[in-house]
Amino acid sequence: MNTAKAHFSQANWWASPFAMFQTNLREVDATMDVGAVADAVAAFGADTWLVNGGGIMSFYPTDLPFQTRNPFLDARPGGDLLGDAVEAAHARGLRLLARMDFSKVSQAIADAHPQWCFVGPDGRRQVYNGLVSVCPSAGYYQEKIFEVIDEVLDRYDIDGFFFNWLTFNEVDYSGRYWGVSQNASSKAGFAEFSGGLELPTGPDSPHYDLWRRYSSGVIQELTHRINTHIRGRRPNVGLIRSDIVFYEANNEVGRELWHHATGEAVSAFRSREPQRPVVVNSVAFIDMPYRLAGEQPQHFAQYLLQAMARGANPSTYIMGVPGDIPNAALESAGEIVRFHRDHRAVYTDLGPGARVGLVRPDRLAQDLARHEQSTQEFRGLYAALQQAHIAFDVLPAEGIAEMNSTGGLRRYRLLVIPDVPSLPTEVIAALDTFVDAGGRVALTGRSGFGDTGHGVLAATPAIRITDAVDDAEQLKSTYVTAADQVADGVRFGASLVPVYGVHYDVELRRDADTRGSHLARAPFGPPEKAYGNQPDGQPAFVLGAPSGALGGRVGLVPWTIGRSFHELGLTSIRDTFLELVHELAGDDLGVTAQLPEQAEITVQQRPDLMVVHVLNLSGARRKSFGPEIDISDGRLIIPMQPGAVTVRSLVTESDLATEWDGGRVVVRLPKIGLYDVITIAAEETP
Repeated sequence: MNTAKAHFSQANWWASPFAMFQTNLREVDATMDVGAVADAVAAFGADTWLVNGGGIMSFYPTDLPFQTRNPFLDARPGGDLLGDAVEAAHARGLRLLARMDFSKVSQAIADAHPQWCFVGPDGRRQVYNGLVSVCPSAGYYQEKIFEVIDEVLDRYDIDGFFFNWLTFNEVDYSGRYWGVSQNASSKAGFAEFSGGLELPTGPDSPHYDLWRRYSSGVIQELTHRINTHIRGRRPNVGLIRSDIVFYEANNEVGRELWHHATGEAVSAFRSREPQRPVVVNSVAFIDMPYRLAGEQPQHFAQYLLQAMARGANPSTYIMGVPGDIPNAALESAGEIVRFHRDHRAVYTDLGPGARVGLVRPDRLAQDLARHEQSTQEFRGLYAALQQAHIAFDVLPAEGIAEMNSTGGLRRYRLLVIPDVPSLPTEVIAALDTFVDAGGRVALTGRSGFGDTGHGVLAATPAIRITDAVDDAEQLKSTYVTAADQVADGVRFGASLVPVYGVHYDVELRRDADTRGSHLARAPFGPPEKAYGNQPDGQPAFVLGAPSGALGGRVGLVPWTIGRSFHELGLTSIRDTFLELVHELAGDDLGVTAQLPEQAEITVQQRPDLMVVHVLNLSGARRKSFGPEIDISDGRLIIPMQPGAVTVRSLVTESDLATEWDGGRVVVRLPKIGLYDVITIAAEETP
């Protein structure tokens, strides 16, 4: 048994850039050569190794009766993989983090402590491969795991913890839905939280959305208690999901691929709390049911690159012992991780640097179906901004009020709110403050309207919603257009843009400034009868009057333009939204670019440096990413005060040619393969 030694890590080591490598071990891997694995982790470019510690199965000789010792430790000299891994890691200058998974226990432990177990709506335990799921509301999580934490801290000089699968186990590994746990502790906890309401059994039950908020709160409170406990014992031991925000970048068979998922998630974390580090644990296999099949290399590379481009620390997650399961994705992944390692000075102390903020809907503020609609709107607008190369940050809706109080919203010229109904009072107040300070807000769909349908922002151009059309049949053959219309419904002065999802008729303020026209429904078949669409007095979009001394302004697209673009993909839809963006923000959009729409730019900065990542998304496929096509002759356009400036490509290791165009510096980009990282430093005037 190992005893704690002089601690390896510095306090708050997670505040500096790092790269993690996870070996998610099978029980049979307990005899692995920890020295060889530590060498592989270091050669990959990582400085932090995440390895199995305890929970479902202890990879050290636990003395606790409610833990299961890995039987394969008997074949290991000394019988202690975790202790050996700590020594091997520290001998090579690596940090060692212990992975703990308390979501399941053995049948014997479950039989001895049935009060800990998940209880399905049918009264049965959730059993998977002989292991029994437990409930986070019950005593195992709420009490006993602290004894396990203490046992590990007493014995080992670890540098951090990661707690896996910290959920209520509604779904098992096979994707089977079991329902809401009816454990007695959950019933009592929800009753106290809800004022005596009955515990739901699943999404179709009354109060399920309230239970989602309750269960999220249970996990948050438990995580806080764990962090407080660890901090009291060992302040320099980091806790992933608390000290370090955790996001797992993964794929799933049957799930629609959102190509920007990793970048979106990281940006939402970093925009709200720029000082809090994020780690993206990138899964190197395609899905849990296919753990031994490697992910497409270019797809895996996007996990790492999108993480870095938004300010997160990259992490690679493999199954088993390095080298035992061939994986073609790891070669190029190692090159990216080593690039991050070699440029740590660049990645230090960066924060969000965009002038546009795209608000992401809060999944706990709406029911699941309505949240899905808002998400489609969000994704359509995300793609529109990305394709137009308008650098933007993602802002979580639940963090808007907090960002207003901390000053975080002052970074932005324009906020985009994508079909988010019934904004909370504190968010409305934050947006009004933002507009009073000269900010611009673009609303789409039902954003900016309260439960009664009345406009809630002080500078909104719309008084109220007078009608809503959300029936797909009734929306067919309805359009918006930018041109003044000939009212015969036969000839049109500009392209017609289809309306999809929901359209809202709105009563406008007298000083509202309308753009374009909405064309009412007309027959679309047979072709002989396909005419008659005429303006109905509703706009394509509308702008409110400038507000206050600083000219803040609110614009509204009274239909789901993002959802329309997400589902239909027409450039004309995208460009209609971009017209509103340019009308609101003018030239104050921050960094832009002249690149093919298959490229994405992100901006991070600190006082002495701006960092622009250019990601090549040309390899995007329906279900993955494949090989990219090189991008040539691109330009970055950066608003700056005239003066000496040094612009450098970190991938090609070359200084780049620049020219001044008024108050903007135009940068000629080199040929871009998978990605490039451009640094911009203004030289100090003597």
